[in-house]
Amino acid sequence: MRQKTLEDFPTFRLTRLTRGETSPEGLTAVELEGEFDRVVKPVGEITWFWLLIGKRDAVCAQWKSLGQDPRAATLVTHEKELPEMIGKTLYYLSPAWKPVNIWMVLDEQWGWEHVRFQAVDAVAETYQANDVSLVDGREVKTWTKLQRADKRTLTERYAPTAEQTSPSSGEQQVIPGGWDHEHCQLCRGHIDHGAFGYRDRDELWICENCYNRYVRVHDLSFVDEL
Repeated sequence: MRQKTLEDFPTFRLTRLTRGETSPEGLTAVELEGEFDRVVKPVGEITWFWLLIGKRDAVCAQWKSLGQDPRAATLVTHEKELPEMIGKTLYYLSPAWKPVNIWMVLDEQWGWEHVRFQAVDAVAETYQANDVSLVDGREVKTWTKLQRADKRTLTERYAPTAEQTSPSSGEQQVIPGGWDHEHCQLCRGHIDHGAFGYRDRDELWICENCYNRYVRVHDLSFVDEL
């Protein structure tokens, strides 16, 4: 099977860029007019996606309107500092992924380290949500937020709380070995305690299978898997 490269992604040809108002938070609304090289449609009810620019830039764009030509579109983005876009190739990336997922596979100097994952302590905090969610047929309003106790990453995980064992809302408790797995950035699978995987300097992990299948050969076909 032929490898997927960035050149296989849909591209957006920018024909007009219009700057709008700047919000109190310092975000400037920028309208982008142009056309895709093929028909690209919103993913369900999701109205945003990514435009990749060069090797390390990206903006989050939203659909504003579609033209009579199904490839034509007007987009809007809100940025504090807009990357240079005029004359650049802008690659469409589905909202199912993040720009870092592309860069970590393409960059030969990303700095992956083959290591065994070891569980670490976690800090759990219980809180009450404003709304009730339905999880596996059960109404849930009490959730537990889990973070690494060593704060090597700011990643948070959320799970329904077992009411009979949960601490008071807002109370924190340390769970020995509670951070017992990581998620592969590409397949979303678990890398459990004692298993080997590939870790970068920001504590992002990729499982051995995805590393060999995608990263080692710089293949972007994983974007079609979801």
